[in-house]
Amino acid sequence: MPINLLYSPECLEYREAGHPDSPERVATIADFLGQKKAGRFLLPGKCKEEDLFLVHSEEMVERVRENSLPYDPSTPNIRGIYDYALLSCGAAEEACRLAVGGETSFSLLRPPGHHAGSKRAGGFCYFNSMAVAVKKIPGEKRIAILDIDGHHGNGTEEIFREKEGIIYVSVHQFPAFPGTGSVSFANCYNFPVYPGSSSSTYMKKFMNALSVIAGFSPDLLGISAGFDTHRTDPLLDLPLKDSDYYLMGREISSLNLDTFIVLEGGYNVKTVGNACYCFIKGIGKEKHGQETGKRI
Repeated sequence: MPINLLYSPECLEYREAGHPDSPERVATIADFLGQKKAGRFLLPGKCKEEDLFLVHSEEMVERVRENSLPYDPSTPNIRGIYDYALLSCGAAEEACRLAVGGETSFSLLRPPGHHAGSKRAGGFCYFNSMAVAVKKIPGEKRIAILDIDGHHGNGTEEIFREKEGIIYVSVHQFPAFPGTGSVSFANCYNFPVYPGSSSSTYMKKFMNALSVIAGFSPDLLGISAGFDTHRTDPLLDLPLKDSDYYLMGREISSLNLDTFIVLEGGYNVKTVGNACYCFIKGIGKEKHGQETGKRI
């Protein structure tokens, strides 16, 4: 079965001058995966505002809707950002729903989400799409969230800390923005990697993270996937190359878990497309040459 790629060109419509979260970084990924026939593209819809309240305070949602967030150059008030963030959450929800049904799925939208906490936006993130998707899962399932963005997902950690039936596991550079994630506690397992570390050091931490997930025996795996761990990324100093993403995907696939993926960071437009493609190839669920689903 091909991997589902949830994508809408609407997420390319906004831009903030000089901001690392450019439309080009996601367009590059979508174009590259389309050329490689890496999966089937599906067009997502927006999530409902009521879904946001499963995760975020009413005041925070209102501030995003009304463009009245406190000044933060990393997360500026952008015209229409509320609707774009709703679309990003909707794509994550759909990816999660498909994964519950046994279909590996990847949400390829912006803005990202893992720095958004229950009461605050930040770090390019307005709503926490991973958290919204997980909160929408029906029934009582054991869920593991694996965050392999190069920055620690402080928002996701804050939302799910000490929540029964959920673990948050992160491999990230430390020190780096947002300055959290140096230690593990309760159901939150952090594997910090020092700037300038070797790929072998990173992969040891990654394998330790997978061991935690395997020991937890979840029913579902959600992955916050960032490609700012690439050695050419301008924001961090981590060592990964394209072949490492393939190996990471294969190791994740070996867990044999129903899996959905949500795009977070990755800011070198020259390398992010192939890095993402290699990761998907490693996951190994796609079949080349198939293109079904709602056409864009």
